[in-house]
Amino acid sequence: MEVGSWKSVLKGMCLSVIYGFLMLGAWRLSVDQWYLPAGIRVAALLLLPTRLWPYIFAGDAAAFLFLRAPKAEQYSEQWAYLSPFLLAPLVAVVPAISRRLLGDISDHERWFPAVALAIAVWTALVNMSINLVLSGPAASNTLENFLRYVVGQYLGIFIFVPVLMVWRRRNDGMSCPRRLLAHSAIATGLTAVMYLAANLGDSEPALRQMLLLLMIAPAVALTFLHGWRGASVGVAVASVAYGLPTTAFDTAGAHDAVTFIAQQTLAIATTALFVFGSVISAHFDRARKLGVAERHALKIAQSTFLSTERHLRDRVLAMAQIQAHLDESRQAMIRWLEDMGHSAAVLDLKRSGQKDTQLFDEHADALYPMRIEQQGLYDVLQSPAFSSVWAGGADVRFQLRGKARALPVDLQLAAYRCACNAVALLSQGRPIRQTVRARAWAYKGQRGIVVTVNACGGRDVKPSQTSMLASLELEGRVKTHGGAMKRRHVNQVSFLLIESSDTTSAPQRVDAGPTVHQSLLLV
Repeated sequence: MEVGSWKSVLKGMCLSVIYGFLMLGAWRLSVDQWYLPAGIRVAALLLLPTRLWPYIFAGDAAAFLFLRAPKAEQYSEQWAYLSPFLLAPLVAVVPAISRRLLGDISDHERWFPAVALAIAVWTALVNMSINLVLSGPAASNTLENFLRYVVGQYLGIFIFVPVLMVWRRRNDGMSCPRRLLAHSAIATGLTAVMYLAANLGDSEPALRQMLLLLMIAPAVALTFLHGWRGASVGVAVASVAYGLPTTAFDTAGAHDAVTFIAQQTLAIATTALFVFGSVISAHFDRARKLGVAERHALKIAQSTFLSTERHLRDRVLAMAQIQAHLDESRQAMIRWLEDMGHSAAVLDLKRSGQKDTQLFDEHADALYPMRIEQQGLYDVLQSPAFSSVWAGGADVRFQLRGKARALPVDLQLAAYRCACNAVALLSQGRPIRQTVRARAWAYKGQRGIVVTVNACGGRDVKPSQTSMLASLELEGRVKTHGGAMKRRHVNQVSFLLIESSDTTSAPQRVDAGPTVHQSLLLV
């Protein structure tokens, strides 16, 4: 046999030993109406790989052989020596079916109550059938005891398996595991207080039962706060609190009727809470995934806007080079005309060159405001290009406060584009005058800018395709920078932009070289 196989066998044998001791310890703390070994057995059969099942069966058989062998004379030898080997394999039928139909139960928490109930009922039937067939303690095979077995098995399963499911899925995107731990500690403390009030002292049965029923309240609160994960922890804590008083029994068939009523209520509430918690968790997960998708989409949009700005910057630089060559050609023509004595043509060519240069500067500045990298946002807003291109030549006034140049260039660019879109939107109504108010701010480590554009004398007009695109672009840019936009009425648009924590630095000034003409573009 290979070394790897020996190691696997040794690990399996260690698992059998540990499992057997756990079953014996849990059996010592259990009664029929609160049966802990069922939880350990079902946790092993549902959550461990099926290749380990033979070791689970061996450990289970050893534990119950240890418990039942001394009772061979009291009942029968076949029950004492054969039933320990039959119990676990027969009980494993339902977990095997569950694993075949659902796969890993940890990923199908909504179905777990049905699986747990089916296993509890099946285990009770197997136990009673073995007792009857192998001449075991068949006198207890009554309907009342069957219900007691089912409730005990069900609560035992819910003490162990759901908590282990939470542990197995601890890395699957739980929003705040620390909050779950903190709230679980608070719920445990409240349950302990109610447990002491119910079980220490000579309380009336009705009062004790009411206090026992109130112990489910922390589990309800955990369910609302954390979905099925909270229900798992809360139900386990409540079930332990309900079962602890019964562990004082040291005689077979001992039964606490008052606690059993509360335990039946707990079993029903457990099912409801777990199903309800699964629904809450499904909504939590859907909202979390949508939030992640939205953040991812916003990052993509922001990256797209930044990439577009860089592309426009490169185009403007290329256009500036072309314009510089045209200027050089014009200057050469002017010198030739001066040498030939055509002074009138020289003046005309100079005037047309100045107009062309001014027109180029205005449109290039509107395409990409190169000066924003040196002079800042406020200087670009007050340039002639902003009023002539975006405001349609209307009178634009400014009220600018704060240090906009302290903001990242990317954020200043976004504010400039948003201001252009806002002015263009309000220009549709042909206002007499527009006022741009801006205030750059810094507060508790965050920086941003608030801009409000007011139009005076504008009228409501039917939105055109251009204005709708401008509105969508404005809204998109604002959202990608974690801000907000509001159009209070037809003549006012306000927006807020905030510096992102992962803001990408804007492209630095690129020296265009001596061939670029000295225009407003690079001043």
